Formats: sequence, structure tokens, C-alpha cells
Amino acid sequence: MTVPKKPWGLSKSEYLKIGILLAIFGVGVVVAYRIQLPERQLPILNPSDLNPALVADSLEGQGLDHRVADFDLVDQTGTRRTQADVAGKVRVVSYFFTTCPSICVDMAAGLRRVQDAFAGDPRIRILAHTAMPEYDSVPVLADYGVRNGCDPAQWWLLTGDPAELNRLARTSYFSVLEEGQGWDEHSFIHTENLVLVDAEGRLRGYYDGTDPKAVDQLLRDIPLLLPDAK
Repeated sequence: MTVPKKPWGLSKSEYLKIGILLAIFGVGVVVAYRIQLPERQLPILNPSDLNPALVADSLEGQGLDHRVADFDLVDQTGTRRTQADVAGKVRVVSYFFTTCPSICVDMAAGLRRVQDAFAGDPRIRILAHTAMPEYDSVPVLADYGVRNGCDPAQWWLLTGDPAELNRLARTSYFSVLEEGQGWDEHSFIHTENLVLVDAEGRLRGYYDGTDPKAVDQLLRDIPLLLPDAK
């Protein structure tokens, strides 16, 4: 009687070896493909890339080399904060006010996620500027910070001269809307934006601080900037 031959005349162990080799080959192809992919990079944003309603008239159309300006403010501990304190740091910047009953609550929750994700990392600072400096004094900000779990070593609640806060919002971070009816230099119509600033003071992203998915993206984007921070 003739014994039927196995397909291709291979034994079970030989099939196993071929399967292992094919698996190794497949993994190699995937790894090689990923190595060839360009590293994801964040855009460098300038005033010309943004909604004109957020940009001071003097800067509309500027398309190159925007940097966040120097500042001189005070945090919730009464400590003076300047550009020197954030030199070489990645910053997540926002505007808020302590009595805000709506979007600021969600923004604070989003910033707590940032703080928790990068707790103790000296390369990151969270800068939340008050949009109501006439009310948000240092003691008021300190109380707000305690209630919202702000670590003053990493998350600064900033107040100071209203003109200074408005200048930063309109000419550095682009975080408040342009003046409208009833507006004056002491009024801020702040947005829900969380602004990502790199170690060189360049704008790298805007994220809706009330949207958990947008905050998820922010948490994925921050690490892309950390290699250049200190």
C-alpha cells in the first residue's frame, strides 16, 4: 500500500519552523515600517495662523518667529514670577477667574490631569492667569488653589497689573477675545483654550480645556517637547 505524502513533503516540525520564520519576518517588516515613519512633530504657530479675534491688531499677519514676551506677575503664594522662572520649561497656559461657574471648572479639571500626568517633572509649568485681577487677590488665589488641588511648585495661579495680564493675553498667548461692547482694559473675555508653549517660548498648540478628548491630545503632545526642556 502506498502511503500518501504530506503536502510538500514537510513534517509537522518543519511547518512549525516555517511559521516561526514567517512570524519573525512579519514583525521585522512592521518594525522597519515604523522606523521609516517620520517622527511626529508639532507645528510652530504664529499670529497669522490664529483666529484674528484673538490677536492684537498690531500682530495680525505676523508669520514668523513669535515668542512669548517677558512678564512680571505674582502667584498664589505671593511669589514674584518672571520669564526667568520658566526659561527652558514647557508651559501649559490658560486664563480663568476664581468665581467662574462654568467653563473654568472643566478647565481646572483638565489642568489637574496635566499636573497628575507630569507630577514632579521640573521641565513643566502650568500658568493659569486670572482674567479678573481686581477680585482674584493672592489670598483668593491661594484658597482656590487648595480647593482645586493645585501644586504651587508646578501650577501657578497668577495675578498682577490688569494691563500686564491683558498684554500677555492679546500679544503673547492669544487667549482672550478682542474687545467688544462694554470692554475696557480691565475686562477679559477669556477662552477655554489651554496653550502649549515650548522651551523656547514658541506656541505649539491650542486645546479646548473643557473637552476631555482635547486634553487627551495635549497629554500626548507634551512629551514631544520635553527632550528640549530643562
